Amino acid sequence: MSSSHSARNTALNYPSHLSFTAQTGEPTSQINPLSQEGESTSPLNSQDNTLLPNAGIRGPIPDDFDFEGRINLPDGIIRFELPLAVRIHENMNIEEFNNSSILKTIAIKNTPAPRPRDMDIGAPLKPLYHYANDEVCDLIDSKALCALFTPLPAALLREIVSGRAHSKGSAEGEQQVSKEREKEVDSSIRSRLLWSMEMSNPVERSLGEAREVFIPTIYLLTIRNRFPPPLNFFTNQHIDQANNSPQIIHTKIVRPFGANDKSPDKVQLLDLAKMIPIWGNDDTHSCLSPLRFLEASKNLLDALKLLARAPDVHDLNS
Repeated sequence: MSSSHSARNTALNYPSHLSFTAQTGEPTSQINPLSQEGESTSPLNSQDNTLLPNAGIRGPIPDDFDFEGRINLPDGIIRFELPLAVRIHENMNIEEFNNSSILKTIAIKNTPAPRPRDMDIGAPLKPLYHYANDEVCDLIDSKALCALFTPLPAALLREIVSGRAHSKGSAEGEQQVSKEREKEVDSSIRSRLLWSMEMSNPVERSLGEAREVFIPTIYLLTIRNRFPPPLNFFTNQHIDQANNSPQIIHTKIVRPFGANDKSPDKVQLLDLAKMIPIWGNDDTHSCLSPLRFLEASKNLLDALKLLARAPDVHDLNS
């Protein structure tokens, strides 16, 4: 019998759990180490040692797990070299992914203990792409630009709405300041108008009891600058309209009477050419009834008193 035949017979006598390696001819063991005494091959024990991929711990997740830390957004990514449209599109997808992850994490948090061993939280949240300040300002100022990129991510949309609300508040504040300044200017002009004309031989006339009427400043300016309105403009009805509804009064801007043509100062007067066709002229009998004639005459006299300065006693005696 040859030596090779003898080796094969010897190999056949090895236990069934041994085999020879192809390179060295040395026997190797095929025994499963988990089958040894004191260890189990149960699938359940194998799962017990597996980490939950998102939570990073072995299940089940305990009640003191940091759920809040897993739903806080990470710092954003600054990649302004990417076009705005690309960043908006990517952020839309990222927000959808993050919202789904947060919902899953909150659902696990609200699941009473003991939780299943394989129950994991949502995937780690993804960072959003940042926007440049100029880009956000352009979107706040232009609704057409927003429509071009619609739909917009929720975070960007909140920033746009907040910015527009702030801009609206600022504009309203500026309008209020402008109105206050106009009131101050009107008050200053009115103060300069009072007593700016001089009466000669004043005569006090009593037209009976009547309510106090506030003569509009624009009436005083118009008289002072030699553009006297028709008498029917001084009825209580027309004066009330001028005081309470100035938006219906047509006006014009001119240089004050007697001012140099190069003077920068200008005043606002009644535009009689436009107002007379609306309110009528004294030549039309329907504009003034006898009662309204007396009413308008009193109001015109009051306006002249406001403008006129009573002469000094010294001047009368001279």
